[in-house]
Amino acid sequence: MIEGVTFDWWNTLAMTTPEQDARLRDIRIARLKALLDRTPGRERAFNEAKLREAYDLQTDRLRETWARNVDLSPSEQTGIFLHVAGLDGGAESFSEAVSEAFGSALLELPPALFPHAIETLDWLKRNGYAVGLISNTGRTWGRFLREVQDRLGIGKYFDVRIFSDEVRIRKPEAGIFEKALQGLHLPPEKVAHIGDDVDADVAGAKAYGMRAVWFNAGRLGHRPGDGRWADTAAEKMDAEVRDHAETPALLRRWRE
Repeated sequence: MIEGVTFDWWNTLAMTTPEQDARLRDIRIARLKALLDRTPGRERAFNEAKLREAYDLQTDRLRETWARNVDLSPSEQTGIFLHVAGLDGGAESFSEAVSEAFGSALLELPPALFPHAIETLDWLKRNGYAVGLISNTGRTWGRFLREVQDRLGIGKYFDVRIFSDEVRIRKPEAGIFEKALQGLHLPPEKVAHIGDDVDADVAGAKAYGMRAVWFNAGRLGHRPGDGRWADTAAEKMDAEVRDHAETPALLRRWRE
């Protein structure tokens, strides 16, 4: 019997458009430029083009790390940016301000929740399920995502929220699922994980012994309707939902 449900965050509960993603980058660059302009001892001309170059170099370094399913702390990620920008060295307060410029941008341009996400989370809690969140993070770290989720009105539904920057490992590694289930006090066979990524969410959850539900976001146009992607998911998943409103019926079937 399934007694708990964990969710992925990006492209499962929340989504941004490519235009929003580009805008987030612009917001971060503008914040960094404003910070440098008003920071004593940082008088070198750092135009937006140079900051964008450093931002993209940092992206390459982060992707190399993420490809190994390892994550870095916010301070380590900030340190990479400062190094590639030639800004390392100096007061800790400056590094903290740069970190804030990166991490809090999403508060200015928050994502949208998928349809019926709130209603489904509410149903789960009313029906006695333990509920968790397991999220790989990018430049918006767990401490900021918690605030975003609370502002969107869904933070109250989670018994545990696990973010890769805080535990230093990323899905599909078993350790990040283990952290979540420790918080829920449930064994893997009693928990279903819902996520959009075939490898990180579906294969990762299955490998840890959980039920794996593929959230097929393609119907909303957010995930390319690629038959190969769907075929791969079908090989690994226990079930598929295209709308969160389908989740209660699925769980009822699994309780029978």
